Amino acid sequence: MEPATYAVEPIPTGPPWRRWQEIGADAAARQGVSAPVYSVSFGARNRIVIAPGDSRSMTLIPDKCEGYCQGVDGRAGPDLACAGCGRAVVIRLDDCGMWQMVWLEPEAVVRRPSGLPAGPPPDWDDLERADHRVPPVEPDGSWSRRWEAALGVALAHLVAVTEDRPVDLPAGPVAELLGHAVGRYLPTGPRPGAWSLRLAGPGIHPPRQLRLSQIR
Repeated sequence: MEPATYAVEPIPTGPPWRRWQEIGADAAARQGVSAPVYSVSFGARNRIVIAPGDSRSMTLIPDKCEGYCQGVDGRAGPDLACAGCGRAVVIRLDDCGMWQMVWLEPEAVVRRPSGLPAGPPPDWDDLERADHRVPPVEPDGSWSRRWEAALGVALAHLVAVTEDRPVDLPAGPVAELLGHAVGRYLPTGPRPGAWSLRLAGPGIHPPRQLRLSQIR
């Protein structure tokens, strides 16, 4: 999360976890999980996630600070407590391979408006700024987690907007990034009535026949 931003996760997150084989597909679907996975969360809904630097007046709970590597992964539940009252209110994640984030327990915190207006989403010109430019590959050679998340969102939008119509992907980065998934979940072009998908952004002028919503 960027500083001074937050998001709300409507589906259950965090412990307790139950194995898919034990609960079955129907119970998993009620938890918001529709594909087989090893374990399904039965934790709280509507957890609020913020950047770690935006949390204040928190103290670690020593017997809850478990993790696989050199950090904590939240497997034991809330690992940060309010420094004033001692109530467990936060799950801090910063273990190896994880995005660093803070999840606020919805039953332990209260959201209050700050009185500040919400900033507008970044426009194309804003994407030229260094803080918005994210390379697809991390310095250690691994695939960027932000790109992974963004591509998943883009694919979901693509599937929804096409309504199972065939899609024509041009050779190049679009086909390299989305070709396998599009070929699996959508009819593929070229064929009569196929929609075209192209990149759009700073310095890229979409063709006039572009019929699919531009994906930022």
